[in-house]
Amino acid sequence: MSKAHQIPRRTFLRGLGTAIALPTLEAMLPSRTLAAGDVKFPTRMAFIYIPNGVIQKKWNVSGEGSKYKFSHILEPLLKHREDLLIFSGLAHGKARANGDGAGDHARANATFLTGCQARKTSGANIRLGISVDQVAAQKFAGETRIPSLELSSDGVRVSGRCDSGYSCAYQFNLSWKNDTTPVPPESNPKAVFDRLFTRGTKKEIDENKQFRERYRKSIL
Repeated sequence: MSKAHQIPRRTFLRGLGTAIALPTLEAMLPSRTLAAGDVKFPTRMAFIYIPNGVIQKKWNVSGEGSKYKFSHILEPLLKHREDLLIFSGLAHGKARANGDGAGDHARANATFLTGCQARKTSGANIRLGISVDQVAAQKFAGETRIPSLELSSDGVRVSGRCDSGYSCAYQFNLSWKNDTTPVPPESNPKAVFDRLFTRGTKKEIDENKQFRERYRKSIL
């Protein structure tokens, strides 16, 4: 990366309130560091749920193997072709009614990461299954300070009646610790920031506090 495309230090510091919650960006690193190959970014697993779906003809790629053609929606990812593996033709059979009648929104949300058929109930006797993100979180527990981070633009609801007789727990929670325990997401940006940067060991909390105070003074 040429120096002309790097983010100036002062520009980065002014936007620290936003940038601090992100991984280190390539544009923030000296070109010589990148060239030396000394930077190793951590591997992360992320799942993004689109509740109302997409326009299929503008989303699905065409062709098979490495010669596939990008769709209109996915075209911005073209430069990352060598790093992508795109699957097509997958379906969640357990998200279908299968005799349970209406309730597609709740079922689709519940099945997305669990692959399980949600018991149709609006009471406390919910039943689903552990979600794949929580399987990974349990597998790698202890290797990261925060095993998993659940985020949503909706509020938190773990009970009550929502979609056509399904509990709100199904419709508002993608992550499930086990077949009866949803992992509620966080929708408050400040709460997410606090969890990331104001918790942990006393040493980590003190270091983060000093970091923020030092750069806040530099900006001012």
